[in-house]
Amino acid sequence: MNVYRLAGKFEKIKRSAVRHSLIQISDSGRMTVEECRKVLRFDENIIELELAKGTVTITGLDLKMKNFSDHGMIITGSLHSIGFDDSRKG
Repeated sequence: MNVYRLAGKFEKIKRSAVRHSLIQISDSGRMTVEECRKVLRFDENIIELELAKGTVTITGLDLKMKNFSDHGMIITGSLHSIGFDDSRKG
C-alpha cells in the first residue's frame, strides 16, 4: 500500500466534505480565514483566496499572510475591502 497515494485520496475526500469557511476580522487589522482551499493571488495590496463556496478578495496595504496551513491562515495589514464571488462554487 502506498501511503502517499492513500494520503492524497484522504485529502480529496476531506476537501469535498468541507462546505463552509469562517472569516473573522478584528479591529487591529487582523483577519483569520479558516478552510481556505487555495491562494489564487497574493501581493502586498491584494489577496485572493479560493474557499468552499467561491472566492474572497481582500484589498489593502502591506498585506501579509501568516500561519498558512490546510486549516486556515491569518492575514494582517491595513484592510480596506473584502469582496465575495460565488461563481466558482467548489
